[in-house]
Amino acid sequence: MAADQTTGIAIIGCGYVADSYRQCLSLHADTLRLAGAFDRDPQRLAAYTATWGGRAYASLDEVLADGSCAILLNLTDPESHAAVTQAAIAAGKHVYSEKPLAMTATEAATLRDAARNAGVRLASAPCNLLGESMQTAWAAIRAGTIGKVLLAYAEIDDGMIHRAGYDSWVSRSGKPWPGRGEFETGCTYEHAGYALTVFAALFGPARRVTSFAALLVPDKGTTPPLAHPAPDFSVGCIEYDNGVVVRLTNSIVAPYDHRMRIIGETGTIEIKEPWDYASPVILRRPGQGRIARFIERRLGGGLGKRLPMARRVPFKGGRGKPTMDFLRGPAELAAAIREDRPSRLDEDFAVHVTELTEMLQHPERFDRPALVQSRFAPIEPMDWAR
Repeated sequence: MAADQTTGIAIIGCGYVADSYRQCLSLHADTLRLAGAFDRDPQRLAAYTATWGGRAYASLDEVLADGSCAILLNLTDPESHAAVTQAAIAAGKHVYSEKPLAMTATEAATLRDAARNAGVRLASAPCNLLGESMQTAWAAIRAGTIGKVLLAYAEIDDGMIHRAGYDSWVSRSGKPWPGRGEFETGCTYEHAGYALTVFAALFGPARRVTSFAALLVPDKGTTPPLAHPAPDFSVGCIEYDNGVVVRLTNSIVAPYDHRMRIIGETGTIEIKEPWDYASPVILRRPGQGRIARFIERRLGGGLGKRLPMARRVPFKGGRGKPTMDFLRGPAELAAAIREDRPSRLDEDFAVHVTELTEMLQHPERFDRPALVQSRFAPIEPMDWAR
């Protein structure tokens, strides 16, 4: 694709995650072009552009008036997502928002409707669904490798973050990890989407959610103390239209465990790390007979076979580099706009994930079990994973 055919994007919010997005730009040099960046903190903006180069916008209004920017990447803090996205929609910009799309399903649906009325597109992170590991697992399920899917488990336990010395976690441009914001937004809002998007693609719309959430460690040792600490544990059972049942756990209390297991009639597919596009996809068969059962019990799941990836991961993560391509979501949105087709992470999909996330973190707002209101069209696998 010629340079003048690339899609212009602008970054709003130069916080911790913005470095991960910028670091992935070279993977999309033929399709995406960075028009510039803006942050309401002038020092933060200066540090970001000093590290990465590029234009520093003087204001959000300047970004919204820039005709070279077609897609706004909303990387602001979660509580600001809705307001910034609404302003971008009103200015005729397409938006790719970091998760969550909004803090409530009602807000998310309002943004969806506004985008449609304005004739612009809206999509939301996370985009790990589009990664090689998840696409490989999905292809195996479509091929009937484990038979009919019955059940799925996902653990998104991050360990006791407040005891992990997170004050030393600094992004490449010098932004400290936003511990206070994470503790007040909540680990479910921050992390559940990494599982919910995958399950939505695999199983379609959810029908009912039965959930429980709790604040187990109110004092996270912050100075000053947290004004509004969010639940640091949630667990939910999600029933899907096709009969599959999912159990999803989120916490920043239990030891680190990101396993995802998809259980079918003839086997189980396991992914160790949904935040890693290169995470191995393991096929396990159920133990049959005494020896097989003994091995299964002793080895925590039995012997497994590593499935070949749908394609080689086109980048190397680790050692300070992201293990997932954060810009694959914006690139998918840009491609959908160019090709005049639905995005795989479109506004209906984003609203659905937001609704489920709210049900998991705030079960007190809903009936029990809670009936899911939002729907979305079936998601298509990536062309290289069909």
